[in-house]
Amino acid sequence: MKHDPDNRPDWDSYFFNIAQVVSQRSTCHSRAVGAVIVDPVTNGIVATGYNGAAKGTEHCGTSCLTREPGKDWGKCRAVHAELNAILHAARNGVPTLNTLMYLSTTPCVFCARTIINAGIKEVRAMSKYHHEDAINLLAEGGVKTMVISPVELKHLLKVWHR
Repeated sequence: MKHDPDNRPDWDSYFFNIAQVVSQRSTCHSRAVGAVIVDPVTNGIVATGYNGAAKGTEHCGTSCLTREPGKDWGKCRAVHAELNAILHAARNGVPTLNTLMYLSTTPCVFCARTIINAGIKEVRAMSKYHHEDAINLLAEGGVKTMVISPVELKHLLKVWHR
């Protein structure tokens, strides 16, 4: 199929698609999450992250599946996508101050605190995680949060066949 340069995805669709691709690297059995940190001035990608076991350690096991969501963190081996993206930026000496984060799902409370302290100013997510407290905490910390509804998501994301 020939490429049509006039039929390009908008920036939100572009970064949400990248977050979805990044999430495919997840080693978590219960959920795959992708994160993309973007400089909103240049639309350049600062860092990406997915949820999975810490570098050099054994991948997540089925014990993660036996825990109640949001509890029993001792059974979870994963570093969350948001934290991995922030750590990726830090390892490479790239600031996250005043950036924008695209996520496949809204963050947990721990990641919300990390996002606030990393200076990320806005979070855009494709779905809502069950922690409403995290969204409230982001708002309290001055981080704008936008959750894309499933109807809008179908409109935003395009399937690109070549």
